[in-house]
Amino acid sequence: MKLKNMQDIGGCRAIVSSEKKLRKIVRELKKNPELKDASGTVRLKDYIKYPKDDGYRSYHLVGRFTDSSGIHKSIEIQLRTKIQHYWATALEIVDLFTGQALKSNQGDEDWKTFFLGISKQFALMESIHIFDQLQYKEQFDSYNAELRENEEKLSDCLEVQFLGKKLEVQDKLDAFANSLRVIDDRIDKSPNIGYVLLEIDTINTTVTSRLYRRDKSKKAEEDYTATEQAAAGKHGVAVALVSTTAVGGIKEAYPNYFADSTMFLEHLHLVFNIKNPKQRSLFERIVGA
Repeated sequence: MKLKNMQDIGGCRAIVSSEKKLRKIVRELKKNPELKDASGTVRLKDYIKYPKDDGYRSYHLVGRFTDSSGIHKSIEIQLRTKIQHYWATALEIVDLFTGQALKSNQGDEDWKTFFLGISKQFALMESIHIFDQLQYKEQFDSYNAELRENEEKLSDCLEVQFLGKKLEVQDKLDAFANSLRVIDDRIDKSPNIGYVLLEIDTINTTVTSRLYRRDKSKKAEEDYTATEQAAAGKHGVAVALVSTTAVGGIKEAYPNYFADSTMFLEHLHLVFNIKNPKQRSLFERIVGA
């Protein structure tokens, strides 16, 4: 991002269970004078009501706060629901390991379409009353009922299913999350490490890693190129050269992802388990023939 486009120099984030609670917090925050300009206007971006083109959903407020030296500084406050946070975390992880910039709406079209589609499905789930408090079967039944009432939403769901399976999202996210934990453990034991070369086998669920000091970036890049070429013909193998600074940033911004990588996938399972009513069973196809 260009410096001139930045509207804040610092930020904080709150993650809450539901949009209802989020809206309540927003109403309270808007009362604070620090969040109003000279004309009394609050600087805000409602990316929940008006999501970004990539599917990003969150609520942003920008205020001017006085530091200990009496200088006014712009600070952005981000508010997200848990489901919105799971989505953003998954996108960050895919960016980190695939070398894309999906967060900036750049990268592979299939991945972009998948994340946009899954964002819409998550928004539909959140529109269901007390969805976050329901048991899994109740969540599925209520979500399934919503889809059956709208053919367009059901079609969107089935497209997400197709792309999710084509991209092997479940296997890759599991492998990426496991490799993050592997990296984290090794970096803690080797503080001078600057780069990690990973070869992730999503089929055999194995992770091979090589560590490089910060002054060995050229060697790391050469080995990355050779490893990537060797893996080109192998199905289910991903190769990534990751800066330890990037990993540290992910851990700092998304500590919950290191502790529990299942929440995004749990909600993705709801999407994957929806059946296409137009797809006949094998028995029906045989009999029909």
